[in-house]
Amino acid sequence: MKRFLKITVIVFLSIVTIAIMQSCMKKPSRPVLTTEYVLKATQTSAVSGGNVTNDGGAEVTARGICWATTHNPTTSSSKTSDGTGTGTFTSIMAGLTANAFYYVRAYATNSEGTSYGNDVAFATSPIALATLTTIAISAITTTSAVCEGEINSEGGGTITTSGICWSTSQNPTIANNKTTDGSVTGSFTGNLVGLNPGTTYFVRSYAINNAGVAYGIQLSFTTSFPQSTGIQKADFPGGARSNAASFSIGTKVYIELGNNAKDFWEWDQATNAWTSKANYPGNSSGGAVSFSIGTKGYIGTGVILGTSDFTNEFWEYDPATNRWTQKASFPTTPSRAWAVGFSIGTKGYIGIGGKPSTGAADLPDYYQDFWEWDQATNVWTKKADFGGYNRLGAVGFSIGNKGYIGTGSTDKGNYTRDFWEWDQATNVWTKKADFRGMARVGAVGFTIGNKGYIGTGFDGNMPGDKDFWEWDQATNVWTQKSNFGGIERVDAVGVSIGNKGYIGLGSVFNGHPGNDLQDFWEYIP
Repeated sequence: MKRFLKITVIVFLSIVTIAIMQSCMKKPSRPVLTTEYVLKATQTSAVSGGNVTNDGGAEVTARGICWATTHNPTTSSSKTSDGTGTGTFTSIMAGLTANAFYYVRAYATNSEGTSYGNDVAFATSPIALATLTTIAISAITTTSAVCEGEINSEGGGTITTSGICWSTSQNPTIANNKTTDGSVTGSFTGNLVGLNPGTTYFVRSYAINNAGVAYGIQLSFTTSFPQSTGIQKADFPGGARSNAASFSIGTKVYIELGNNAKDFWEWDQATNAWTSKANYPGNSSGGAVSFSIGTKGYIGTGVILGTSDFTNEFWEYDPATNRWTQKASFPTTPSRAWAVGFSIGTKGYIGIGGKPSTGAADLPDYYQDFWEWDQATNVWTKKADFGGYNRLGAVGFSIGNKGYIGTGSTDKGNYTRDFWEWDQATNVWTKKADFRGMARVGAVGFTIGNKGYIGTGFDGNMPGDKDFWEWDQATNVWTQKSNFGGIERVDAVGVSIGNKGYIGLGSVFNGHPGNDLQDFWEYIP
């Protein structure tokens, strides 16, 4: 009995001891950790992490960070997986949205579950403009070029459009001419077309993203200039000369006077043949003005044959009868030469020009006046004086009900490039865009449609000029065209028939006499 009691006591004490020991053992819990501050936040990424300071008595089998745009994100949100165990770790959040607000927490998981660090807020950077480079310009022709660009950074946004923009002014934008090369990234190429020959252009690459339009550095280039063009027609049969007069009626060109000659010739556009007509009966032999009204041609003013004096005579030519008829003389004193003349409707106009010299030491004296002649009444009427300086050797032509005078030499001895418009309806002169070629004297001018053309002449440099320019009445813009097909010259003649222009004769200016020409050329814009 005593032995039984002893065994019972021992068993009881063992049970009590085991119970006491078990009651002293700690039950595992979820890990303890903190969330690191967010660093290096960009438009699409950020760096954070955590520190697992206690595993809770059970092994940490997963850890990382989780994030969302709302408070207290969980592992069901976006997350990273950054190993196991305790201690610090670093994580990168990717695929974020620019200019957005986020919350991030570190997490750790053991057998008891998942616990989270403190909730840390941060914001991603806003979208920036793209950065790009205008690389190079190549394949430059008279009317086109190729330019390359490269997008270096999208700025955290999405490129929607990229390309090349260009202008004749610096710092072009997408409001100017541009190519559209899609939403490309990296390198791209733009084809610049519709350019003007011999013109300097400025170009920049551009790229558009959510933040706006970005531009690359500016580059510039100059289009090449076309070779001389023109179709040479039959030479003028009256011999080489300059300071002649010319006009066109229908499909015929008429050339007369020049270098003390008074012969008169007709050129047929259809046959390319010259025919001699009735000699000019007036006193002038060169430096006269000429124009046509309807089916009649007119010549007036100029240098008197064999003298240094000038005349104000005014004559009408009728090709139907091959007869000359003297009209009312130009009503100014003294007479003049190297004036300008043109017609509008049934009215003829003569203005500016030079007065005769009265002595070796006499200074140049030029006119500034402007006169209208009425074909129906044979009466001259003074109009508003020309808007520019007094001059001679200028160019004059008309488009519609407007007359134009430009270039020439002033009584100050200067060559000019200003260009003026006279309105028949208002009798008012208005300055237009300056002629874009060199200032010059003795050029030719004519019109085709609503475009005016000026070319050749003398700008002070021998042997003269052969460049050729077009003026657009609608835009008031000058554009350089192909050079005149013949050699350089001054004091040539120029007229138009329909959509074709004609230039011929003149003199190669090299400081010596005897360099006159008799070639005749056709120009098609």
